[in-house]
Amino acid sequence: MRKNILLLKIIFLMLMAPFCIHTANAQAMLQVGQAPPDFSLADINGKDISLKSLEKKKAVVVVFWATWSANSKKALKRFEEFYKKYKDKEIEIVAINANNQIISKDDVEAVKKLVKELNITFPIVFDDGLKTFRLYDTIALPSTIIISDGKIVYELPGLPLVGTEDMIDYLMTLAGEQPRKALVQKYKPRHDAIADTNLAKGFIAKKKYDMAYPFLNKAVEKDSKYMLAYVELAKLYEIEGKAADAENILKKALTVEPENVAVMTELGHLLITTGRNKDSITVLEKASALNSYTPSHYYYAYALGKNGQIKESLANFEKALSLNPYEENIYTLRAEVYTLNKMQKEAASDYRKALEMKMKIRN
Repeated sequence: MRKNILLLKIIFLMLMAPFCIHTANAQAMLQVGQAPPDFSLADINGKDISLKSLEKKKAVVVVFWATWSANSKKALKRFEEFYKKYKDKEIEIVAINANNQIISKDDVEAVKKLVKELNITFPIVFDDGLKTFRLYDTIALPSTIIISDGKIVYELPGLPLVGTEDMIDYLMTLAGEQPRKALVQKYKPRHDAIADTNLAKGFIAKKKYDMAYPFLNKAVEKDSKYMLAYVELAKLYEIEGKAADAENILKKALTVEPENVAVMTELGHLLITTGRNKDSITVLEKASALNSYTPSHYYYAYALGKNGQIKESLANFEKALSLNPYEENIYTLRAEVYTLNKMQKEAASDYRKALEMKMKIRN
């Protein structure tokens, strides 16, 4: 059994190599200020709906959801309430169903049943193969992105109570209404900082690391609040084995935004890889309590598992899976925890699951 597990792990790592430089770092949804990828997906009546066809709208709300997600049902219901009032204000809502990697007839029937139950009147489309789900770097179900003037202006993973109502207030202002409470001006990163970061990511993908550093440093200098630049710079340091530099840049980011979950999660992961597991638990426990950022939950679970807290570890892995069951990292990290605890059968099952998912993406 142990040889089988080792073989599965080796095969998985070999398959992962062409797709990314390293797999164990925190992810994030597409950021405010970025241009959204176009999509063209079939709705429940077989009609294709593309983002480009809606570009003249004042705003487009894209909601990723699944019938098996209790919060997704709540999200659809809340957006239908808004849509009935404001659909004539040039605000469109498109709900992208991500029930499974491959959408089955049963999935289609489940979607139609829920649409009828909730009396949903905005378009519901199917993301067969989850290509759009991955294009948008979705980290939780449900997740919402608001697009206006060709840019992402709002993003919200999960369905936090306060965050959701703040988002509805923001949509009300786009519809020309007065919000129910005073809106806090949302931060918008500088376009040149975004451009520099994207250029750097392109160089990193080509393994031209020396060419990436200047752009990431410039992005941080141009916009000290743009957390993605810090995270990408930390990842680059990690790739080159510069753990101390990675830690310093993440801590610098946290002096600017102390509760940024993506930065905290990246720091927690770094602490795990450098052998400071208890410190990582402290950071990741706080991060996972803040919102529905899936990587914070599975890294917290992993850190707990490495610390021998198997019951707590498995509970947090389940939390991560309830938010995003399509993330291979959850299965591979949980497989490692199972292996540490001599649960060979469970470990083998998770490695197989991760392999199956990777092969489906590859095809």
